[in-house]
Parts: sequence; structure tokens; C-alpha cells
Amino acid sequence: MKKFFVDRAHFIAELLISVIIIGLLLHFAGFEEFIGYVANINLWWLALSIILLIVMYLVMVLRIKILLDEMKAGIGFWKIFRAHVAGMLVADFTPARSGYIASALVMNKKYGVPSEKAMVAILGPQMFDFLNKVAAGGIAVFYLVNSVMMMDNAWIMYLGVFGISVMILVMALILFSKKFLKLFDFAIKWPMVGELLAMAHRMQEHSDVIIRKAPVIIFLLMITWSLKAFSWWAVAKSVGISIDFPVHEVFFFYFFQPLVTMLEFIPTPTLAGMGLSETGGTLVLGLMGVGAAQATAFMLVARFKTIAVNIPGYKYALESIGALGKDMKKESGKGRYKFSKAK
Repeated sequence: MKKFFVDRAHFIAELLISVIIIGLLLHFAGFEEFIGYVANINLWWLALSIILLIVMYLVMVLRIKILLDEMKAGIGFWKIFRAHVAGMLVADFTPARSGYIASALVMNKKYGVPSEKAMVAILGPQMFDFLNKVAAGGIAVFYLVNSVMMMDNAWIMYLGVFGISVMILVMALILFSKKFLKLFDFAIKWPMVGELLAMAHRMQEHSDVIIRKAPVIIFLLMITWSLKAFSWWAVAKSVGISIDFPVHEVFFFYFFQPLVTMLEFIPTPTLAGMGLSETGGTLVLGLMGVGAAQATAFMLVARFKTIAVNIPGYKYALESIGALGKDMKKESGKGRYKFSKAK
């Protein structure tokens, strides 16, 4: 009970900090001008951005389906889609978007997919996603620091690169390194921790599927990266933004979106970088000649449009998190909790 109140207080504190940052951003950008851009938003472009986002989700679900089929885990495409949307919603409110693993929880608790197979299908593609964000976002940071901003304290911009790189390393070690897992053998008998370690060992029994399907995953990644870039470009058009870029302006968003995402990986007391990433994105767009109010409108529309698309997943997320909580409470008297294994 104490932990529940601590976690709730922590969530509320992060929410308040995010709201304060966004409030300050709106104040300095010009609230009335911001409202003007939002009130005059081009609904056709906004609808196009939503369609592109949903198509991107379908491709992301396809790669999960390919991995699960390869591991002989029988689950339908639309069930995976529901789990994916639930995970994306949780990710919108968790540090470093780590809540996306809730997709694996939904597949495990609601649809009976063995936990280790669900986690492999989620973490494998995510590892490639993060590699892409490090590459594209790193190029964007390098360009801004050396060609546009000429910053003396450029290390701040590279914090996100470092944070996401650490996550890639940890995911790779969990999926492929038995020696890494053995470092934690001392905790194998600890409640909950021991079961997580056992699940990680089971994950490594199936992780070779990621290597076998790497070419397909990378091909689909190129598609999702493009769809995300075009979706953000459509959001920009919906609020009247045009970018002066050496090539077609849509290519700017191939690098800008990963850059903004990396800001969410800088350790801050905010909800998934909410407020921080919007402020950073507004500053970057300002360097490209976009006014502060217009840039803020773009960043907030992009954020809340995505949350709106993910809202239908709340039911599946709550059901699965509730089921996990009940199972843990049931097993707490025995000093252990077992994640569902392969049958």
C-alpha cells in the first residue's frame, strides 16, 4: 500500500512538472498566437498525419507477428495490434518510453502468449528502432551543434544519444549474453527478481529469431521510419510550417523526429520527457526559422495527436496490469511470482 502511494505521488509530481514546463513554454512562445494556430489547424493535413501514424502501427505489428510466428506463438494480427496500442499508450507516460513493454504484458496476460516470446518480439524490433534513432538523431545533433548552433556546451545535446545507447546495450545483453545474466545469479532466489531473471534466460532460448529475421526487421524499419517522418511533416503542414531545407522539407523530419525522441531519454522528472522534448523541439524549429508559437503548436499537436490515437488501448493496458497485480498479490504469501512460461 505504501509503495502504491509513493508511485502515485511520483507520477503526480512528474505530471505537474511537465504541465509547468509546457505552461512556461506557452507563456514565452505567446499563448494567444499559439491558440490562433491551433484554432486554424488544417484538418485534412491532420487527418493525413493520423492515417500515416496508424499505417506505421500496422507495419510495427507486422514485424511483431513475423517474430511470434517464427517462435510458434499462435496469436492473431489484430490481437497484437490491440496489445501494441496499449503499450504505446503506456509509453506516452513512462520514462524513456519504457512502458512499451506493456505490449508484451497484454499479449501474455490477455492472449496467453508465453512471456519470453512476447518480450523477444517486442525488444528485438525496439533494439533496431533505437539504433536508427541514435544514428539519425546523432546526425541531427552533430549538424545542429557544428553548423547551426555553434554550442560550447554541446554535451547537453548528446545526453539523449548516450541514454538511448545505454538502453540498446542493455537490451542486447539481456537478449544475447548469458554471461551478463550470470552476473545476477546471486538474486535468482529473490521474489520477483528471480522470476524476471528466469524469464530473461528463457528469452535467450528464442533470441536467435531476431538474427534470422534481421533483414526483414530492417526493411520494415525503413518503412516505419518513413511513415513517421511523413506523419510529422503532415502535422507541420497542418499548422502552416514550411522548412527551408537543402532537399525536400519532408527529409528534415527523418532526422528531427529521432532527435526529439532522444530528448525523452535525458533523465528528467517529467512524464516521458513531456515538456522537455516540446521545448527542445521548439528551439530546434526556431533555428530553422519557425516562430515560437507556431513551433509550439506543432510539437503539442504531434504529442497529443499520438496520445489520442493510443487512447483506445487503455482498457487492455489496465486489464493486463490489473491481472499482473492480482497474480503478484496471490503469490506474495509464497514469496514468489511466476511469469507465464511456454507450454
